[in-house]
Amino acid sequence: MKKFAAVLVLSLLAVCCGFAVPCAAEEKQDFRIVTALMYHGVLKSRQGEYIVSPARLEEDIVNFKNAGYNFVLPCQVAAYARGAGSLPHKPLILTFDDGHYNNAFYALPLLQKHGACAVINVIGAFSAFSASSGDSDNPNYSHLTWDNLNYLLSSGIIELGNHTYDMHKYSPRFGVGRLGGESDGEYYSALYKDFSRLHETIREKCGYDMTTFAFPFGKYTEIAEQVLKKLGYTLTFTCNEGVTKVTSGSPSSCFYIRRINMDGRSDSSALLQKAEGYYRSALRQSSSSSSP
Repeated sequence: MKKFAAVLVLSLLAVCCGFAVPCAAEEKQDFRIVTALMYHGVLKSRQGEYIVSPARLEEDIVNFKNAGYNFVLPCQVAAYARGAGSLPHKPLILTFDDGHYNNAFYALPLLQKHGACAVINVIGAFSAFSASSGDSDNPNYSHLTWDNLNYLLSSGIIELGNHTYDMHKYSPRFGVGRLGGESDGEYYSALYKDFSRLHETIREKCGYDMTTFAFPFGKYTEIAEQVLKKLGYTLTFTCNEGVTKVTSGSPSSCFYIRRINMDGRSDSSALLQKAEGYYRSALRQSSSSSSP
């Protein structure tokens, strides 16, 4: 009777909590549902679709942590997909696009305070300009210099991602999109030249080999994937909203990781609820499809 009562209590708790059962189900499978949050700028002075305040960022970190999410780096997810590592349940990747200096100024101390980690996806041309102009320490508009990137890497909780050297543009090419009339060979060469330029620059300036790529504006193509795999990249981020099923032993499952944009105008709790909805839905679908 006592055993039955204990089972009943646990079952009721699982239903009330909403995520207790999914976590248990996920642990028994050879996959994880990966949630990735997309940030850009972090500023005290203003908020917007792609800018959050330090206070809002901290609220997000605390809310997701309290909801049972576990912070991981892209390299851990890629290792799991290769079958070479493990992941906790509800793995969460914090991503910061464009390489804003305020990521180091405001975000890094908050990550350290709460035991979190993140990937910062760098645009080479922006970092090069900040490094050469000397105007590199204004949180409102500066981008991370090579020295800043080395400092971030030394923290042990930051991974660097490639956000192209100079393709974060709307025209003439939309992100890494193809130009009209461009042949397969010409297109491949253009992408390879840009992606490898930032890859080699970071290797030279920071002694670091990037394996993560974030597509500018979320634009991606099959040829871009071919180039990235040729260069040794193992995980990519899109701007498609949602979560991603990553399967152990399936390296391709961590290409095209979906993300949730953390709009600075939205309520943190509402965004957490949205993420939880995506997570539970994906877990139900994945669990049912893997059932005998």
